[in-house]
Amino acid sequence: MAEQLMRDTEICIREQEWEGRKGVFLRPPERIPTAKWTDAPLLGNGDVGVAIGGGAEEQTFYIGKNDFWVQPHLGETEQQRRERLLSDNGRRTGARIITVGQVTLFMPQLQGAEYWQEQHILEAEVRGSFRSDAAEAKLCTWVAAGTNVLVTELECVRGTLDVKIRLHAGEKSTDEVFNYDNGAEDGLMWFRYAANSANVPETRRVAVATCVVGADARYEWRFQNVEAEVTVAAGERIAIVTAIVSNRDEADYFAAARKLAAMYGGGGWDVIARLKEAHRLWWRGFWTASEIGIGDPVLEKFYYGSYYIIGSCTRQGKIPPGLFGNWITTDRPAWTGSYTMNYNYEAPFWGLYAGNRVELAASYCEPLLAFMPWGKLFAKEKLGCRGLYMPVELGPDGMICSMFFHGQKSNAAFAAVNLLMHIDYTQDMDYARKVYPYLIEVANFWEDYLVYEDGRYVIYDDDIHERSHDRKNPILSLGFIRMMLTALLELSAELGLDGERREKWRHILDHLSEYPLMERGGRTVVRLTEEGRDWGLRNSLAVQHVFPAGAIGLDSDPELLAIARNTVDEMQRWSDFNAFPTYYAAAARVGYDPRVILERLRFECEEKSFPNLSIHHGGGGIEDASAVPVCLQEMLLQSHERTLRLFPVWPPERPARFRKLRAAGAFLVSSDYAGGEVKYVVIESEQGRPCRIQNPWPGRDVAVYRDGCEPEQAAGERFTLATAKGERLVLLPAERLRETEA
Repeated sequence: MAEQLMRDTEICIREQEWEGRKGVFLRPPERIPTAKWTDAPLLGNGDVGVAIGGGAEEQTFYIGKNDFWVQPHLGETEQQRRERLLSDNGRRTGARIITVGQVTLFMPQLQGAEYWQEQHILEAEVRGSFRSDAAEAKLCTWVAAGTNVLVTELECVRGTLDVKIRLHAGEKSTDEVFNYDNGAEDGLMWFRYAANSANVPETRRVAVATCVVGADARYEWRFQNVEAEVTVAAGERIAIVTAIVSNRDEADYFAAARKLAAMYGGGGWDVIARLKEAHRLWWRGFWTASEIGIGDPVLEKFYYGSYYIIGSCTRQGKIPPGLFGNWITTDRPAWTGSYTMNYNYEAPFWGLYAGNRVELAASYCEPLLAFMPWGKLFAKEKLGCRGLYMPVELGPDGMICSMFFHGQKSNAAFAAVNLLMHIDYTQDMDYARKVYPYLIEVANFWEDYLVYEDGRYVIYDDDIHERSHDRKNPILSLGFIRMMLTALLELSAELGLDGERREKWRHILDHLSEYPLMERGGRTVVRLTEEGRDWGLRNSLAVQHVFPAGAIGLDSDPELLAIARNTVDEMQRWSDFNAFPTYYAAAARVGYDPRVILERLRFECEEKSFPNLSIHHGGGGIEDASAVPVCLQEMLLQSHERTLRLFPVWPPERPARFRKLRAAGAFLVSSDYAGGEVKYVVIESEQGRPCRIQNPWPGRDVAVYRDGCEPEQAAGERFTLATAKGERLVLLPAERLRETEA
């Protein structure tokens, strides 16, 4: 039976389930181009992003790229930049991400055509069908998962299509584009474009090259644009192949883009078919990393749709995405399109850890490490202390997008959340050593910034909300300090570092101010600060010490846990401008009523979503892509404080299953739940750590099956199992195993 259960936990794609998980567009998107989040069909490979706008007669593919940033400091000396930033209090610096350009297909025979597009997330393709009186066409567009190539396959089903393909650099609405040139020769057309002055060597540059497969196209240079023209008759098809390469990808980016376009455009349909096969294979692997099944098609659709969004805009080894991912359609995105450090940058990655897609979060740390010299400078010059003082808006490669601090001292600690999640869920000590210097600088900051008075450590002048002018002890920072120092006590011992500092960290933890409390609605709830703002009508700041900081969970002091539940109940932030990524997960973490959580989560999916399967509350862009995954994962499997709990916050009448969710301690866990009972548990140990489990069958003995061994017995409310690297364990109620053997 144990061997059969191990086989049953392997993940296979069930095509019929995915048919209901696609985004359907019955009309052209309205929010494109936009300075904020778009409602358009989305494609991406973690570097290049494409959003599709326009009607059938003018299909426009807006190209963004995670590394295409304006860098206003180019040309300055380091001293000049230092002096400018230190004097620029409350200003944006000009650093921002900008759009690359567009490929537009003009098809006049489709004027007024019926519009139908489908975003197929299983294969990461957008398929369109357009019918007019004059013609009918089908399109299939995808961004290759493994290389920066955009492919649009166009089939003429009826009539004749006179297709004009235009390649345009920069914003679509203007020809006032600087620092670019373009051309058409050798069977392709191209532009190259610089984000800053083309005379500065360090400027980020990009080249885009396009060619047509399947027909003889006529390429022409037309001043601001380059164009190709081709006629497609009924029964014929063509492919438009576009390569996008930056000087971060290749030093000779221009030659690389033309070579890439020629390779796939000149190789004919066989080459494109092989590229498409590799693309689909990558996405199949992405989807089989883990899975859930909860019997709710709406929640499952947006669970997987959320993963599609984050899987399309981040990759290991690439610049991580900013506020709006790689779907940048203007040169002036809101909030500079930056890494907004008081939750927006951190949030999109949270679903990747328990969702067993941690490799996609590997590059998250790079902007933090690059920022460290500036963070130490700001802490020293502005606050007179060690450590890191972080403004709200950063960019890659040490870029500072603004000198807005908004009175908040917590941003650097907030950014550390993901680093600690990564370590906790993988036990990857190489990664831990890489980010340890950042974590130590965060600890340095709080060692210096905290004030020890009257037997306790106190935080002064740290705003919990932007410019809220709080005087004392914001609950958010109190939670982050507990998170940081608790983790460093273990991590420093694991790495054999900073043993002499642990006594100080323990003293801070033992004497840190308690969470401020207040009475509201006849119940005790948390207060946002001890002196300053007491309550907020927006946001979920009152529970972010629960999630993502992890300072409270189901093992916490019962009184503190009850206060956390009261706070969730009193807040009622189920539909809030900024609360979505944290409030639902926090409610699950403290054991709030699961039926209410599921009902409200379903409502948000239905009422606050776009056809591209994104959920949008107005507070930014891709951060909402984590909310449904982390909420459902916390309901199905919790590993807070390294104790595995199966279906801890789940309605007993609802069957559910999950496969290969990742738990803290580097375990992959699979299980089924039906009839109010856990059916079995399969645990795969990646690092051979001890595995502590809350007994899935309270009051009953547990049979633990290991490969090639007789079952062993475990008992008690919770127990710890030794594991070896790569070992798989199956847990069953002992009497069920005896019945099976009999």
